[in-house]
Amino acid sequence: MGSKKRAALYARVSTDDKGQDNETQLMHLREEARRRGYDIVKEYTDESSGKTVKGRVGYQSMMSDAKKRRFDVVMAYKLDRFHRNTLECLTFVNEIATMDVELVVTSQNIDTTTAAGRAMMQMIAVFAELESANTSERVKIGLERAKAQGKVCHRKKTKLSQYQIEKARAILAENPGISERALAAQFNGISRSTLINRLREAGVLESRTQSGGKGGSTDLYKDTPEKTGGSKTPPFQPQEGDGN
Repeated sequence: MGSKKRAALYARVSTDDKGQDNETQLMHLREEARRRGYDIVKEYTDESSGKTVKGRVGYQSMMSDAKKRRFDVVMAYKLDRFHRNTLECLTFVNEIATMDVELVVTSQNIDTTTAAGRAMMQMIAVFAELESANTSERVKIGLERAKAQGKVCHRKKTKLSQYQIEKARAILAENPGISERALAAQFNGISRSTLINRLREAGVLESRTQSGGKGGSTDLYKDTPEKTGGSKTPPFQPQEGDGN
């Protein structure tokens, strides 16, 4: 019989959640951990807004301990206890996965210890990115309408979410020779030039002229096995033809 999984519990109440405390969430999580046969090693709590991780001592401590592999699974009542923004949640899930830490969210039936749970997270990722693309499209339509009405608009510089950056890294790690067109086809609502420029700025890509090759129109993935000295297994595995 194998050893028990070490579990960390995370609870957060917002500053707007008047009359609530973390103990209600923790009581539920303790019971669920015992039902699963987990060994609870630590509980992390915050009383703060979920809009940012700044000032959330419990969250920061949990991530630090995750990097040190002090637990095998982290449990929470709802996914938004970690982050309110869906894409930020997915980045968080991806990050702890690279640390070999699993996730259980009891009220939403999210359990990455199972194949079904991992599949659900992939589905959530697809819908989250679709919503991001729809938002970009609505902004574009609004700008076009304003322009037609003679209004002067200064469009904000498009930024990639951390999830989109990690997705690009994963695709490039699996296929370092992928063309810019094929890479851009994996992202809805983002033009090829914008995607490539933002990936350069994020340090994911470097131009051939910078790397000593001929020509500057094609980019090279910075973390290829040849550069890192070994194989690289991407934490996110997009499905071929998913269109996202």
